[in-house]
Amino acid sequence: MMIFTLMLAGCNAATSENDRKGDEREVKKEDEQQVEKKTISLQLLKADEEAGVTMKNSEVYKELNRMILENPDIGIENDFSIYIVDIVDSGSEAASLLFLGINRLDEPIKNISFTYTLGHENGNFVWKDIEVNLPEVDTGMIESHRAVPFSLGITAEQEALIDLLEQDNQVVEIKNFSFESAK
Repeated sequence: MMIFTLMLAGCNAATSENDRKGDEREVKKEDEQQVEKKTISLQLLKADEEAGVTMKNSEVYKELNRMILENPDIGIENDFSIYIVDIVDSGSEAASLLFLGINRLDEPIKNISFTYTLGHENGNFVWKDIEVNLPEVDTGMIESHRAVPFSLGITAEQEALIDLLEQDNQVVEIKNFSFESAK
């Protein structure tokens, strides 16, 4: 009888251990799904996609995708934010500042517009209240937890000022932000 009782206790302990491990696997899977939902991935612009650009045939998209994979938590949770990537075509008349528009809202959005200010705290501005539009016809609908590239043209003087900006001396403002829900 004693051996039978010990065997039952051992089976119950093994069952409880298996149940606990199963529960832990389920919680881990839910955590991974939650992290997966919250990480950002790159999305092609509608105009680029229509022109035949893919993540594989574009060096810009490859580089942006690599950057996002290295920084999957980029952007502001439950908000739309922009991230300065780099100057493209530096020193040329066609130079521009490349950004990522990051949608961390829980809904797809389209027809985004806002005014943007970027400058130095000393009062020198690259842009002051410039109107930025990301229309659906060009950008497409930005899915939830996705990022899309966009750029703003810059002059040589603006590029020189951008080169002087650092995290602790820059002024960045987004105002008059509006968008349409794409639900």
